[in-house]
Amino acid sequence: MKKKLLILPLFIAAMFLVNLSAKAQFALGIHGSYFVPDAKGADGVFGGGIHGKIFASPQFALGVGLKVVGEENKGTGYKVTNSIVPVTAMAEYYFSDSGIRPYIGAEAGVYFSSLKYEITGFGEQTFKQNNFGAGPKLGLAIPIGNLGIFAEGSYTFIFDNKDNSANTSAGNIDFKSSSKFFMVNAGITVGFGGK
Repeated sequence: MKKKLLILPLFIAAMFLVNLSAKAQFALGIHGSYFVPDAKGADGVFGGGIHGKIFASPQFALGVGLKVVGEENKGTGYKVTNSIVPVTAMAEYYFSDSGIRPYIGAEAGVYFSSLKYEITGFGEQTFKQNNFGAGPKLGLAIPIGNLGIFAEGSYTFIFDNKDNSANTSAGNIDFKSSSKFFMVNAGITVGFGGK
């Protein structure tokens, strides 16, 4: 009897997901990024990314994204390479379901960072760390058939780890200490299915 009671909710959930995926629109996108630390005199860094979304309704989307931003500085006898790779989940609410579509949303996930020093005659050293990050975003999407263009801006908090270790975990996030960044993304999306 317990087994049947467990199977029934799983069956109902599976039917709901099949029904949702039959009606939902999927979207894949690629974009350029500009990442600026919220610190006086800080320089911005260019990068790019990809994302995938499923529109659970015409005005609500859930998805995942991957971005890469980084820079390289060279001089006589040295090279410094710095990169940040955010891997995030996202939720977006669109204020209209056709035409020009302003939206608000949020992203949260793990931000992988790497800093590599190379000094001629002394070798190289790499420092790697990952931290939890989250932030709100505001954007504008313009559909053109199954294609679309979009631009969005976000303000991201990358939280330190409580124990100052290089790795984050659910119990190791220090919400009182964070780095803050502005990010602007612009690119194209391609929609599949739905409607």
